[in-house]
Amino acid sequence: MATIPLASPAAPARSLRASIAQHPLLAYFIIAFAPVWLALLPFVLARNGLGLLPLTLPDVAFIVAFIGSTLLGPTAGAFVVTAAAEGRPGVRRLLGRYVQWRVGLRWYAIALFGYIVLQLLGAVIWSGAAPALDLLARWPLIFTSYLPLVLAMVLFPALAEEPGWRGFALPRLQARYGPLAGTLILGFLHGIWHLPVYMLVSSPAAMGPFNVVAFISNTIAIVALTVVWTWVFNNAKGSILMAILLHAASNATGNFFGKAVPNLPPQHALTTYIIYIAAAVLLVAATRGRLGYSEPAGSAPDVSYSSGQSAGASRQ
Repeated sequence: MATIPLASPAAPARSLRASIAQHPLLAYFIIAFAPVWLALLPFVLARNGLGLLPLTLPDVAFIVAFIGSTLLGPTAGAFVVTAAAEGRPGVRRLLGRYVQWRVGLRWYAIALFGYIVLQLLGAVIWSGAAPALDLLARWPLIFTSYLPLVLAMVLFPALAEEPGWRGFALPRLQARYGPLAGTLILGFLHGIWHLPVYMLVSSPAAMGPFNVVAFISNTIAIVALTVVWTWVFNNAKGSILMAILLHAASNATGNFFGKAVPNLPPQHALTTYIIYIAAAVLLVAATRGRLGYSEPAGSAPDVSYSSGQSAGASRQ
């Protein structure tokens, strides 16, 4: 009597791990997108969004779904795929870049205050020295409002996103497509990742009703900022800590600037948007598209970030 060999229960797990290891970027972006889009789908379909379902979901449910799914998306994806593709050594390298703080003071200054400078430039273009004088007169707000808000934004969403977008995806995209193309791909996907909140009209993070011009404009702004973030990230030797500070400061600047410069001209938002794009273009031109990138020194995409560069060293 012939016997039929039974598959080991561990075989599917091994097969899944091998598939993830073979296609790490695809696996990562699936994990980064799926929890958020699936968790927010009921809100998009309900009266909170498109109104296709005859119910309105409570704000507290949205907060739980949004925070929980974000935690299960970009950062969880980074660790799942790193563990499958590189094992424990890769996970240790990823964790080590959380506390990679010796990157040079100027990169901290750029990360924390660069957005304020760019927004101030946008205001000064229309109103002369008045916005700068307003900001100078209200300088204590930097300590009482801005920096506490940066800390809050570090805890969420920056800590829940940046180990994935910059910590995992960017080094691999740069290694495969080059620094400029890899950055543009990441910026585009990061922008698309926000699509559900642009369909919401009554939840805490609502950006709707959906407006294609607003969504495309926001995505272009994210792409432009991603170019700036890549430049800082690469010069900071792939520090996830620096990526987290960049993201947190970006989210905190708008709130702070509105308080510090209360009489902003109506054209300020558009001017700042143009300045972000101009900053990205200038960085691409100044670095010839390299954005501070160095070729990986070994098989792991982030090896070049942990060796061969002294603290505070700069790369064009």
